[in-house]
Amino acid sequence: MTELQALLRSGAISAKEALAAQVLRGQLLNSRFNCVVDQLKVDLNNRGPLSGIALAHKDIFQLHDRLPGLGVSHGIPQTGLKPAAAIKALQKAGASQWASLVMAPHACGATSQNSNFIRCINPLDENATVGGSSSGSAVAVASGMSYVALGTDTAGSIRIPAATCGLIGLKTTHGAVSTEGCTPLSPSLDSIGIISRYAEDLREVWSVLCPNIPQSNTKSNWKCHIWLPENEVDNEVAVAIKRWLSELTIKAQPIDITDEFTAISRHSLRVLFHETALTHRASLLNGLAEPGVKAIGLMGLGLPENWYKASIESRSAFLTVFVNQHFRNADFLIIPSFSCTVPNWSSVEVGHPNFDRSQLFGMHRYMSFVNYLGLPSLNLPISKDSRGRPICLQVISRPYGEHRLLNFAEQFNPI
Repeated sequence: MTELQALLRSGAISAKEALAAQVLRGQLLNSRFNCVVDQLKVDLNNRGPLSGIALAHKDIFQLHDRLPGLGVSHGIPQTGLKPAAAIKALQKAGASQWASLVMAPHACGATSQNSNFIRCINPLDENATVGGSSSGSAVAVASGMSYVALGTDTAGSIRIPAATCGLIGLKTTHGAVSTEGCTPLSPSLDSIGIISRYAEDLREVWSVLCPNIPQSNTKSNWKCHIWLPENEVDNEVAVAIKRWLSELTIKAQPIDITDEFTAISRHSLRVLFHETALTHRASLLNGLAEPGVKAIGLMGLGLPENWYKASIESRSAFLTVFVNQHFRNADFLIIPSFSCTVPNWSSVEVGHPNFDRSQLFGMHRYMSFVNYLGLPSLNLPISKDSRGRPICLQVISRPYGEHRLLNFAEQFNPI
């Protein structure tokens, strides 16, 4: 995207020509990968640094005169509806949106499984799963249909699909990007996130969404804590992480966060279950909830109110302790993205004869605790497994450390 921006600035191509070429490419590629819900009217916007850039985003955002389909239907016309705050910020910077993208129903699912739409295809390997819930966002970027795509992350829904498609996926600091006009799942955990192939492209969009957060200086002498629970992680993943670390010029101190990870994860799940039940109470009670919503919402209906309140009240204390312990003398905490290699789609599709619960668990087990803490986290591809599928890490920073995470990604992303 940054290369196209340079061509646009030089006059080598006009914004109108660039938009037409991007939309045509997207249309052609979608016939292979099935990630578009609706193609949208593209209006030329000649203002701002993103003029001439045509993007596509998860179908969870309100658009002009359009309600999102939320993975259960196509968009619904509604006269007078205003774009979501994040979409409006991109439009103000000159970006156009040419398509809305497939997602797990109601943003509730760690894979792209969705009976309402044709299965979207992982551009890296048609047999590999696509993570959820921002499935279409990852497919659109990995296939070349969009340079950057917005999604949401409530319990890994940016980082999981990015990891399955070998992309950079940024889960932003909770509250940093306005969620106005973005349909909620669990408001205490929901964050708008960004998926891209290149850190430079992702930074352009992050800077538009949060222009008041200053960029930090690039540095090369990073200090990191790393947690690699080898008894839980597939050997191929552990070996790749160790090899990657051995080739770096950073100081990586091994640590064990098992106890705090377990405690924080428990609180995160309580919040997720309870708030999902509140968001979807009507459909849960009348039996019309989508399977993904039902799987966690029914548990939320039975969760004691005082458990939820205790988890909310404990949140700031957990965050303070975590930040002091892991970011006082280190820039980042590095952990695996998955405990397994990227599975086949059939092995993580509930109801399929090949379904393997452990593979599905391996895709999301290290995700939700970050949402409870509200910290920014970056999925970073570092290697490939024996099948050529990506192996990724999560790089976690203190609140509002997104530019530092992108500096790190620019320096160490080998793909």
